[in-house]
Amino acid sequence: MFQNNPLLAQLKQQIEASKEYVEGTVKASDKSYGFLECEKNTYFIPPPEMKKIMHGDKVRAVVKRDGDKEQVEIDSLLEPMLNRFIAQVKFNKDSKLQLAVDHPSIKSFIPANTHKKITQKLTENDWVVAQLKTHPLRDDRFFFAQVTQFICSGTDNFAPWWVTLARHEQPREPVKSEPNYQLHDELPREDLTSLYFTTIDSPSTQDMDDALYIEPIMAGEGQSGWRLVVAIADPTAYIPLNSEIEKAARQRCFTNYLPGFNIPMLPRELSDELCSLVPNKKRPALVSYIETDLAGNVTGDTSFVSAWIESKAKLAYNDVSDFIEKTEQHWTPDQPETQQQIEWLHQFTLARIEWRRQNALLFKEQGDYTFELNEDGSVKDIQVEYRRIANQMIEESMIIANMCAAQFLDQHAHTGVFNTHSGFDQKNLEPARKFLLDTLANEQNQAELAARYSVERLSTLAGYCEMRRDIEDFPENFLEMRLRRYLTFAEFKSHCAPHLGLGIAHYATWTSPIRKYGDMVNHRLIKQVLLGQLPTPVNEDILTRLQEARKQNRLVERDIADWLYARYLAPMVEQNTVFEGEIHDVSRGGLRVKVLKNGASLFVPFSTLHPNKEEIQFNPEALALYIKGEKAYQIGQTVNVKLKEVRIETRSIVGELVI
Repeated sequence: MFQNNPLLAQLKQQIEASKEYVEGTVKASDKSYGFLECEKNTYFIPPPEMKKIMHGDKVRAVVKRDGDKEQVEIDSLLEPMLNRFIAQVKFNKDSKLQLAVDHPSIKSFIPANTHKKITQKLTENDWVVAQLKTHPLRDDRFFFAQVTQFICSGTDNFAPWWVTLARHEQPREPVKSEPNYQLHDELPREDLTSLYFTTIDSPSTQDMDDALYIEPIMAGEGQSGWRLVVAIADPTAYIPLNSEIEKAARQRCFTNYLPGFNIPMLPRELSDELCSLVPNKKRPALVSYIETDLAGNVTGDTSFVSAWIESKAKLAYNDVSDFIEKTEQHWTPDQPETQQQIEWLHQFTLARIEWRRQNALLFKEQGDYTFELNEDGSVKDIQVEYRRIANQMIEESMIIANMCAAQFLDQHAHTGVFNTHSGFDQKNLEPARKFLLDTLANEQNQAELAARYSVERLSTLAGYCEMRRDIEDFPENFLEMRLRRYLTFAEFKSHCAPHLGLGIAHYATWTSPIRKYGDMVNHRLIKQVLLGQLPTPVNEDILTRLQEARKQNRLVERDIADWLYARYLAPMVEQNTVFEGEIHDVSRGGLRVKVLKNGASLFVPFSTLHPNKEEIQFNPEALALYIKGEKAYQIGQTVNVKLKEVRIETRSIVGELVI
């Protein structure tokens, strides 16, 4: 009777047209209800609807109104929160397998089975990788998953490493070794083993990829400059272009340096032995000759040669720094040639630091936090290490070598893996300009600064460097940290472009080919130029993979650190430990405070800062919190924070300000 009824079809069309659809992301609460966060509004999701979805799902929903109350009815799934995910094994009272998703906002267990390739017998709290197989919004009755990979036992103290690597799909083993390695030389190698090369590294470093030799350039009756000879390990001499090792390096892109150990980009037989510039061993190297005047200016063109070198001494950063700084009972070189190299390199470094101060940008000293581990993987201590003079000696030598390599590649190869940074994100240039003027300008210099900080000028290398020098001695960290939020990310490009973060017009790294695939690519290009061959243009796929891998490695490092910080600080909660910290972020939920002593990040909820949330205002532009209209807290501010709670299962650390 109603089949093909035009009136009924028209009525259905009218009902459908009258519905208000929205799209957004599900946010679960600690209760049984949730919220749908859309671009312009947030809607209540009642408990019955939440049973169809989970936190993080992107869905389409229909808005339902009852007076001034709004809620949504879920219509369809746009994108599930879970696809491949990390979980811990659980068993219900009937011994049925369930999975606890490793996410702080997903509380419900998901029923699961195991893939036939899983031969490991699973036990409570084991860590696994799983795949979501069914979803209520895909016409399935319930959520269901399948375990696809066993990661480690729940009692494994190294779970932070193995779980994090699995989460980011990073390998935990070195590249597979070859039975033997042959040298594949097309270029003749010069014998430079008579030059007194030395290396300066951490005592535990095995993969030494740079060695230095320096001598004064004499003219007439005095010194006119410096000749720096930079020898870099030559793994491409052992790795054919289309070999399995090359393919693995192209996928990994970087050696992964983790607390306690590293996962090398190359087989350890290459990275730690055959290619490593260990002392008193003849090693193949790609070598550059760089000449400067006494003020640190590069004079003439840089030349490259394929060579044999022999490091005469493996030196340690702290030993060399102690010797230069003449600390009490300092280490002393056992050979006069070693002492001479240290002293000359020190003089050269001071000239280059001053050159960069005048012509580029210097790094702001912040310190690196290092986990000291026990054998079982537990954290013994966390040390903050600052760059000392020996670190700067190597740093300045590598910077000038990479600048010169970029010029060489740009001039002769017209391609390469160039490290670039365009400064402020294009969409943030105007807000950055306005922020600078509002923060620094006064009646006397308003017009001058308006021209100095124009959008056009801030987009240039000269204008950006000028601005950075202007704020160098600004007394508050707020200015530096706020400007950082306007910046874009560094990029790899196949053509030469400025690196505004360094204040340098050209930069291409080639000094770490054992550890970075982009440096291997640049080595091959330099060799092609030396052979008179047509250089192979750098494929965009390589740049994309480098970008992805760099991001993945940083996430791995961050996630492992978060886990280790939680383990380390958990026993201190009962002691009501108070730390000095710096506010590193201000959001609608609270403050993020970095502990200066150990680098841990503590979250301070707004609810603990003031009893009446209606009197708290968050200013996203100033990254500041106002209470009763008065600025109370802002990014860069130093505060004291007390440790209140550590949840190891979610790697969250909660603090409370001490007023």
